[in-house]
Amino acid sequence: MSGLAPTKEELASQLKELDRPLTVKDVIRILGSTVKHDDDNKAICFLSMLLTYTEEDQINLGFLAESSSGKSYIPLELSWYFPKEDVVKLGYASPTAFFHEFGEVVTDPITKRKIIHIDLKRKILIFLDQPHEQLLQRLRSLLSHDEKDIMFKITDKREKSGLRTKTVIVHGFPTVIFCTAKFGLPDQEKTRLLLLSPEISQEKLRESIFLRIERESDREGFLKQMLEDPDRRLLAMRVWSLKRANIKYVKIPEGLRKQIYDRFLKEHNYLIARHQRDISRLLAIIKGHALLNFMHRQKETNGENTSIFVNEEDVEEGFRLYQAVSEANELGLSPELFNVYKVMKPYFGQRKEFEVDFGKSTKIVTVEGITIRDFQSIYANAFHKAIGYEESRRILKTLASVGLITEEPDPIDKRKTRYTLLEGGVLSNAIPPSGKEYSSSPPTQKEYISLDDLTSVYWKQEAIAEKECGVCGYVKPTIWEAVTVKGQVIPICEDCVREYQKRRENL
Repeated sequence: MSGLAPTKEELASQLKELDRPLTVKDVIRILGSTVKHDDDNKAICFLSMLLTYTEEDQINLGFLAESSSGKSYIPLELSWYFPKEDVVKLGYASPTAFFHEFGEVVTDPITKRKIIHIDLKRKILIFLDQPHEQLLQRLRSLLSHDEKDIMFKITDKREKSGLRTKTVIVHGFPTVIFCTAKFGLPDQEKTRLLLLSPEISQEKLRESIFLRIERESDREGFLKQMLEDPDRRLLAMRVWSLKRANIKYVKIPEGLRKQIYDRFLKEHNYLIARHQRDISRLLAIIKGHALLNFMHRQKETNGENTSIFVNEEDVEEGFRLYQAVSEANELGLSPELFNVYKVMKPYFGQRKEFEVDFGKSTKIVTVEGITIRDFQSIYANAFHKAIGYEESRRILKTLASVGLITEEPDPIDKRKTRYTLLEGGVLSNAIPPSGKEYSSSPPTQKEYISLDDLTSVYWKQEAIAEKECGVCGYVKPTIWEAVTVKGQVIPICEDCVREYQKRRENL
């Protein structure tokens, strides 16, 4: 009969359903009711938002993508599953406005001065557009989790008394999500964010357009359907249960720590400084997966502090999700921009020969790479949309800034710039020979050396310079040298080093 409470059996069945284990596939399917495709993005974003309710495991996300790609749509849709009082959405905020809007003024009992206190603990901050650069700079310590209580000094203009200094104390830590169309964020901001980009595949666009038609054709009916969806309600209840559980810490058992360490080192042959922050993001995703099923994890209570322990399933899912975005992030690029690079990579390395008239004679000139005009044409064919000259230039500059490509003058027309591959990294464990002087000069243009005649290749500790490769004969920027079987030391270009390395691996 309607209006009556369920029986004991029905109630037990409902509670069991609410507590059933959820996999990442389950989460992706449920979130897919309003967020089409973007499986890894929405899973990472949702698990990261779960970390809001821990003591200090929160991380920061950056959705970097072109306009209209849905970069703010994903976090906004996912925020539906979280209590409204825990989500703060900002379209734009200047440095002083942010502190005044969310601060509570308290008078210091000793100095009698007014102090602005901002409590961001267990909050999700979603910046729907790029905030003021000074605000980003002021929030760096907060984003880095340097201290839980951070003091800021700001100045306000007064009508009569001019500038006045105010003290602001921010209590953390929040989960911070930035949405911006700018590819060129400063490095200090990019290293503090896990960078994500929405998909722009044709399949996603088709499904998104259909969803938009469904939503806007009958907004009331669509909203009612979403509210009554049992899976969506289940996931929202899981978030609410997690908040009430008040789990402060997610711990990783010692055996799994060693497993994570060994696997991370295996996947990163050469460590760089930013990996110290990247490992924290991997651990955060692992912990987020544990929180998703917190009622099925080993629990530990120490006074008022409750902790749960990660298991192997959490580690596997964490690595899988992190690997989907790790390559781009560890280069300091958004996944969207890294995808552009992967599409363009064959063209950056292509060579073409042109017959050039020098007046008295003609000469065959080989050029490598592409110009900005070439980039525009290739981009339009690959992504089915036009791109402006300045936007193309910014993308190429960004790729060059992280060392994936290099800029060189066009050998035929010096007014043009060509962009060619420049892939860095130590490719050989060989070290420069010591204890012996090599007086032999590099071979002349007619004395090119075979790769089979090289005994070692090493990275010389000096500034990069254009040199004629002793193997292929092309003049390229290089910092590599090789030693031949006859003891000659010759310059060698990046392409020949890679080919040399491939041959060694196939031996």
